[in-house]
Amino acid sequence: MSTVLTEPIYHVELIDGREIEKPLPKRFHARVQQRIQMELQKQIGNHLLEVLPALNVRCGEDWLVPDIVVASQNAHYDADDLIEGAYLAIEILSPGQTIGFLFDKADRMVRTGTKCCWIIWPARKQAWIYTADLLKEVHDVLMADGLVPLRIECSQLFAGLE
Repeated sequence: MSTVLTEPIYHVELIDGREIEKPLPKRFHARVQQRIQMELQKQIGNHLLEVLPALNVRCGEDWLVPDIVVASQNAHYDADDLIEGAYLAIEILSPGQTIGFLFDKADRMVRTGTKCCWIIWPARKQAWIYTADLLKEVHDVLMADGLVPLRIECSQLFAGLE
């Protein structure tokens, strides 16, 4: 008897009433995610923000799972799901996803209160900033301005990703 292994489900998002499986991160994705989390944690220090990986974020009727969320320590939650806009949400492209899908998710988050989204495509070493007023490809520094300005240099983010 043989066993068939299937790709495990990482998370399920609810978008427009449909459940969409979020793929498990691969190596490039995981390395970029780790770099971002570590750098943001250093910058946040003792401020009243926290860096959270793969947190459920409610956006109206949708339930999204950004790869990284920076939220206030005093943010509102229901059943451990963030129910208010994040300070920053970060999406990192994984195999099986399209860049358009990540832009759609960023749009949904921004329209429901998230201040800024970063969209990152590790394999192509590309990154974008998405806010209510701006969609911009970034070649030098990803930024999220506010009470605690957050910044990551793209060269640092993509270093050694070959």
